[in-house]
Amino acid sequence: MAQRDSSGKGVAGSTGRPPRYLLILLGLAIIWAGFWGWVQLQSGEPKSVELDVVEQEALDEKLQALERTREPARPRPDADRGEAIVDLDDPDAEPLVPELYEEKPAARRISFSERELNALIARDPDLANRVSVRLTPGQVSTRVRVDVPPDVPLLGGRTLNVNSGVHFETTEDEGVRARLVGVSVAGIPLPDAWLGGLKDEDLLALEPFRGLGAGIESVEVDEGAMTLQLAP
Repeated sequence: MAQRDSSGKGVAGSTGRPPRYLLILLGLAIIWAGFWGWVQLQSGEPKSVELDVVEQEALDEKLQALERTREPARPRPDADRGEAIVDLDDPDAEPLVPELYEEKPAARRISFSERELNALIARDPDLANRVSVRLTPGQVSTRVRVDVPPDVPLLGGRTLNVNSGVHFETTEDEGVRARLVGVSVAGIPLPDAWLGGLKDEDLLALEPFRGLGAGIESVEVDEGAMTLQLAP
């Protein structure tokens, strides 16, 4: 029953419900809290990989084959040895012996395991605990921790995980193709329009990477391993 004041006019009774704007604010707060919690869960650091003794020795051998800097040059037994070149500024340095240049087809095949790649990344102070790589059949996935500038609204000053995936395939007609699967920020996939229409596009066909793609004959990505065959 409606209540009446001293003048006899009816006064609407209270329903006991909070105003609508409070419900809206409460709903927005719950949504924001859920989003913020999701961001926090998705912002963990990638774990650094530590190789055991056998794995480390295998990685060092591969790096030696690529860099040719850990050992002095060794000429072929059947090649004519040149005269040793001595550094006059450093008489204690080991002489450099000239050797005959040759190319071995097997040296163009480069293989790395997922653990080896992540161990190499961990050696760089700027990339350690910020970048990690996952190798699965046909695909290379990366996880990068990015610091958001402080002046960015809402998420300024936070650290977010940016995940991406690239699918590799090799065909006789088109050679090596690297197709962008997608990019996500804090677990939220970005629309193709925000990626400049690059989703499902061959990245090696783009101008900045065209020369890189021309130098690779094939790419094989398996579970935890990746092999590149370089062109002559």
